[in-house]
Amino acid sequence: MAGDLDVAVAMIEQVLAHAEGSNQLRVASRLILTLVALRRVDVNAASSHMQMIADDAFMGRLKLLAGQCAWANAQLREAQRGVEGVAPFIEELVDFGPVSRNVFLSQSAAAPWLVRLALKTDQKAMAQQAVKIAQKLAEMNPRHQVLAASALHANGLFEQNLVDLRRAADTQPHPWTKASAMEDIGKLLASERSQRDQAIGILERSADTYISAGGPGDVLRIKKRLWDLGVKHHQSRWRTTPQRAIKDLTETEIKVAQLVAQGMTNTQTAKYLFLSPHTVAYHLKKIFPKLGVSSRVGLARVWTDIV
Repeated sequence: MAGDLDVAVAMIEQVLAHAEGSNQLRVASRLILTLVALRRVDVNAASSHMQMIADDAFMGRLKLLAGQCAWANAQLREAQRGVEGVAPFIEELVDFGPVSRNVFLSQSAAAPWLVRLALKTDQKAMAQQAVKIAQKLAEMNPRHQVLAASALHANGLFEQNLVDLRRAADTQPHPWTKASAMEDIGKLLASERSQRDQAIGILERSADTYISAGGPGDVLRIKKRLWDLGVKHHQSRWRTTPQRAIKDLTETEIKVAQLVAQGMTNTQTAKYLFLSPHTVAYHLKKIFPKLGVSSRVGLARVWTDIV
């Protein structure tokens, strides 16, 4: 949660070395490795870890970790297939059953993420249900600041309420979720031309916080938002991105570039994005000149600088 991903991985490697007789420790370890890989936009590694978790689930070994595993699986499906890949599961994640409650209680980003997802897929009732769950859990656990901040964030998104979003960003202790709240503030401010300067400032702060939380893929998204606001040069502690990488790439091209830069073949990339290998090859032909490269090796090298 603090963004110390290298430390988390080192600790998990030690746990796995001594977890031969404990199914729960092994599943928990794979769960954390899945979330770390997703934070680092390493979809291939996340899928591999999640498959091992699925094998344990098939053998009935999840027990107390079902909610956390459902969350990791939902995140992976979104990374692989976009919002459409998760939309069929929204209702189950907001039914206030044991798995649903576990997701909301264990993941500070769950409530706002589900609201955002439901609104994108025109499931307003499900978005409202997610807000109600977040608010109820916050009321039931008044000493837990994380739950209160998550409820404010969820309601701020649903109502497009800048006051609640600001309160969520100010009170959320988890860096990645705080950065997400700031990004949502920036998006809302950017919709009004008179608030452009404020939007730029809060988006840059969001990128700084994403960096501290180990979220390079999120920083790339912020840079694209800044480009849309006409910001081509700005001071920050994150690395400078080649201008064309943000200005010219479409969302699909970004997803293709991320996966290919990780070493995935066109066929593997197509499988993850539910495209044909021919379509992936077509996108690569457009991506290479935009980034000023001529090969997959060049793409991998440039992409490291971007993210």
